[in-house]
Amino acid sequence: MKKVFGYLFVACMFSLAIGMTSCKKGDAGPVGPKGEKGDTGVAGNAGIIYSAWKDAAFTLASDNATYFVNVDAPKITAAILNKGDVKVYTQYYTSTGGLVVMPLPYFNGNYIINVNLFEGGFEIYSNADFSTSTDDNGKKSFQYRYVIIPGGQAAARKAGIDWNNYEQVKAYLHLKN
Repeated sequence: MKKVFGYLFVACMFSLAIGMTSCKKGDAGPVGPKGEKGDTGVAGNAGIIYSAWKDAAFTLASDNATYFVNVDAPKITAAILNKGDVKVYTQYYTSTGGLVVMPLPYFNGNYIINVNLFEGGFEIYSNADFSTSTDDNGKKSFQYRYVIIPGGQAAARKAGIDWNNYEQVKAYLHLKN
């Protein structure tokens, strides 16, 4: 009985080997007609609004402890405040000349820079004077930029974007400078 099963096994393997080597891929089918060309799509950051880097001159508040500046941003509407998102960033140059961009609000234990959004703009306030300044090399520090993400865009946003990482935001939204 063992011999019969042995011969049967060898016969099955031989048949399988013959069957596999005798098969070949068929010829490609006919190519169909080309479809109509679709409409041109919108640029990669469709609906996203961003500002240029803006200078800011802070004012000391009457409490003598808080500095603030109001920034006009007419595209911040009630609809954006209710259904969209607004990100605000500041930038500065280090003593070695490297550029650092930080999302606001910013807290490091010593300094606080915060943002209040409202229709038509926003207020930046802090516990120190973070007005725009220019170093000896002509590089400006503490300029401010906003990015408006309209409602309805959130579902289309790429997963994994850290909106607090300006370099990722800049690359994803194709922001200039």
